[in-house]
Amino acid sequence: MRILPSVGLGIFTLMNFALCAQAQTALSRDWTGIYLGASLGGAEGRANTAMSTSEGFAGSYFTTPDPEQIAGEASGSLSQASLSAGVFAGVGKQFDKVYVGVEVSANSLGFDESRASGATYLSNSDGVFSQQLSVKADWQATLRARLGWVNEQWLLYVTGGVAAAQVRLDARFSDDFLGEGAAGGGSSKETRLGWVAGLGGEYLLNENWTIRGEYLYADYGTVDTSFAVSNPAFPAFGNTMKGSVDFRTQTLSAGLSYRF
Repeated sequence: MRILPSVGLGIFTLMNFALCAQAQTALSRDWTGIYLGASLGGAEGRANTAMSTSEGFAGSYFTTPDPEQIAGEASGSLSQASLSAGVFAGVGKQFDKVYVGVEVSANSLGFDESRASGATYLSNSDGVFSQQLSVKADWQATLRARLGWVNEQWLLYVTGGVAAAQVRLDARFSDDFLGEGAAGGGSSKETRLGWVAGLGGEYLLNENWTIRGEYLYADYGTVDTSFAVSNPAFPAFGNTMKGSVDFRTQTLSAGLSYRF
């Protein structure tokens, strides 16, 4: 899907239209105050997947080189782009040409992807293992500082702060070694805190209304889940496995806001 490039073209067109439309000479250019707005754009989520376990201890179901093979097969990445709608609100103060403010925002996410992998055991060709990692995230929110430069009706700014997103991870492992085979799985749903940084530009349409284009990058760190794997054919043997993902997003949006 070419969602982010399409959104970028739309933002460019919108800002170009605003540049060509000359404001009235009596227009106030003071950006001080409280504002509330809504945005529409594209969000791309990325997740790096991993699976880990160990061997070499008494009662281990796995043997050399199973952990290394499992980890190698599970290592990969997921990505998905979708439309994203949001709301934002903030307050700022203009000091001559410098603008300082604080903003909060909340946006929808449409990330829902899975990665399946597997192979024949290198330690025993009579067994084949398979594993799946699934990641889902529905929303993200930010609390950011904004530092900008005012040039008449334009405000160009950089922004950064704290981000939050709810991320769900489901992990499954199974094999067909000796009949019924081994199986196990687990899940985790966390509201993750991370960091966010970006930049943007706003244009003053009149004393109250502004339009904007904005890019944000957010990193939410690692979400993981642990679970037990066992095979009924070997009831005395088992392992603990851990599935994990590193989750990040980038968002490109156009917005309209009202200044009170």
